[in-house]
Amino acid sequence: MSVPETDDILAALDLSRAEPGRGLLEALFTRFVARVPFETVSKILRHADVGNPREKPRVPQVFWSDFLEWGAGGTCYARVAAFRHLLLELGFDCRLAVGKIEADFDHAALLVSGGGGEGAEWIADVGFPLPALLPAAPGEFETGLGAVRVARGPRGWVVDLLEGVPIGARRIEIFDAPVPDEEYRERWRATFREGSKFLSRVSMRVQREARVTSYVEGELRIDDAHTRLAIPLPAPRAARLEQIFGVDAEKIARAVALVGEKEEEPSTASSVPTITAWIDVEAPPQLAWEAVASPKGHAALLSGVGEASAPQVSADGWRLTVSPPARMGEISGAPVIEEARPHPEKRELQILRRAGDSVFESVWRVELHGGRTHLARTARVSASPEELLRNDALRGRLAAALAVDLVAWSRILGSGL
Repeated sequence: MSVPETDDILAALDLSRAEPGRGLLEALFTRFVARVPFETVSKILRHADVGNPREKPRVPQVFWSDFLEWGAGGTCYARVAAFRHLLLELGFDCRLAVGKIEADFDHAALLVSGGGGEGAEWIADVGFPLPALLPAAPGEFETGLGAVRVARGPRGWVVDLLEGVPIGARRIEIFDAPVPDEEYRERWRATFREGSKFLSRVSMRVQREARVTSYVEGELRIDDAHTRLAIPLPAPRAARLEQIFGVDAEKIARAVALVGEKEEEPSTASSVPTITAWIDVEAPPQLAWEAVASPKGHAALLSGVGEASAPQVSADGWRLTVSPPARMGEISGAPVIEEARPHPEKRELQILRRAGDSVFESVWRVELHGGRTHLARTARVSASPEELLRNDALRGRLAAALAVDLVAWSRILGSGL
């Protein structure tokens, strides 16, 4: 098998040849993470189809052929090798690097010289991937998915994701030690171990502008700098996933069958989309929870909406009636009734809001991620999955409303109420 022509790869990325330099490097990085999915389908199929352990890695000629033929991408070692091949073809000077997300050598990245007379080195992490091309220099850098900090560590570069959805990996190490091609290939082969995460479930991910769209275990997720929209996808899913990620539906269906992913319809309770917003605060988790886990704290959260009545307390929670603010001496609008159920073991406050005929279910929750306290606000969304996927404005309005709630909560913590 021969490697596809570089111009064919560039055409698929909607790019043209240019002199190597920062501008071209940024364009290549952005188009690669947007159009070449991080996905496990190709790894699952390769593992099943190739018996010889030495031949399992999808080297660049396989990677790019699969991408052009059926929309495949790959996981970090394959992605980095393929991106490196493209950069070398275009005249860049780059070197392989390995690193750590959860364990040593479970990650790969590239360090790229600027080219065109530019002496700077860049962290081109298309493996995870990181949200942007980053200078290999200490500092904090803004990206479409929030701030990122780069620092020197004992073994190389340490990259911390300071913002964004706090769930999952928030720190990546990229080691300085040179990685010869054969060592890289051996570590790559070691990722094809039975039971490993990327061989046991189908997952996909693309990053487009300031948004990451991903899929895992029957759920589609859309993340931005502060929120996650989670949409359960009804079965069968392969055709819909092809539309979203560009990976051939038959390949997806085969990978699903190989790993034994359940294709049944989700239960009614888990079939409703949800949206969650987060904000981190300088407060102990228990203190943050106690600020809202009482009728007094709950009423303080609602102070901007209207005036809360005396609470009706029951064995499992309480009820507040909130009257809209008066205008010109008259009450405007119908009252809102909020029923609250605290769950101290989860630091979670469940809310059922009734306003006329409408019902709104939501949660206030305290989470601990990376040693930091995060306030979380989750709401069930009545819109259909298709409407949410095509209507960014709707998603934005929902996210903004939750963000306002979190700001109110953080101010309560700041005031000591």
